[in-house]
Amino acid sequence: MPILSYAFYRLPYADSYTLITSEQPPQEVDRPDRLGEIPGFVLFPFHQSAENPALLILPDCIKNYRLEPAGENILHNGKSETADVTQQPDSLYATAFDAFHDAVEKGAFRKLVLARSKTLALGNEMDVNDPQAMRSLFEKACRLYPRLMVMLYTTPKSGTWLVASPEILVDGKSRSMHTVALAGTMPFQEGHIDWSEKNKQEQHIVEQYIEGIITQMSSDVLKDGPVTMRAGNLVHLRTDFRFHLAQDISLGTLVQHLHPTPAVCGMPKQDAAGFIATHEGLDRRYYSGFAGPVDIQGETHLYVALRCAELHETTATLYAGGGIMPGSDCLSEWQETESKMKTIQHVLQ
Repeated sequence: MPILSYAFYRLPYADSYTLITSEQPPQEVDRPDRLGEIPGFVLFPFHQSAENPALLILPDCIKNYRLEPAGENILHNGKSETADVTQQPDSLYATAFDAFHDAVEKGAFRKLVLARSKTLALGNEMDVNDPQAMRSLFEKACRLYPRLMVMLYTTPKSGTWLVASPEILVDGKSRSMHTVALAGTMPFQEGHIDWSEKNKQEQHIVEQYIEGIITQMSSDVLKDGPVTMRAGNLVHLRTDFRFHLAQDISLGTLVQHLHPTPAVCGMPKQDAAGFIATHEGLDRRYYSGFAGPVDIQGETHLYVALRCAELHETTATLYAGGGIMPGSDCLSEWQETESKMKTIQHVLQ
């Protein structure tokens, strides 16, 4: 039988990666709290719908491969990942930004996340349904971004996605768990990073939210941060939380409460999700959802689907977003999304 679905994934700093293949249709997951009942590779959208269902690839075959080392080439032969400062926001983004910024300034939200997409023509046609044909692209992403979680996955319902994410949603083994509050973005530079108040406040909102969730589900939370984390040629503020999940709390329940975090949605969360659906003008699909193995080889590694693109035979649709706060500026936010998109754009060049 032909392979219907597959998923490559490589954990940060790992020198090997895993390929999961399946000859059966992926199983739809009706609610996030059902996660963990069956091992597999999950693809969860930002917002579940008939068009964008949550899917679980049920592995027929699991193979591990060694990744041959190749030095970290973050600067891509001297090309910076920062945006072209002469480029201006398009009218759709500018209109959405005004609506988001106005809502935050008026105090309706502490934070909102505005996302956008763009489609690029690819130089060479890709056979996205063949895992062996896509393997070299995945390995290229792994070598370019050793610090990030790199994934490339496809199902008949989701299409094919390439992800190089810095953000853990839930990472763990048995009941020992790890998550992060990741927000704030600046270009990487050597030496001390002087974080703006806007970036620090944005990250603090995410940190407060995640700490509030996990302290209800664990009595032994260890918190570390915030610290500066490098991701490609960008840096973010990151706070780590390590904890043991209480015996009466399932992995799925934890995920249900965390997703989507204010890092990709806003605060208050449910109202922010509704505002995004009405005013963003974008179907995020699987961007800013999450993906990764659930209880595969005894471990779970779920990462937020950031720095990602949906791949087609001759084009790729790139997605990126940024947190809107009272101090946000439209041009700066647009340039931040351009910088984030370049992470995947460099892989596709």
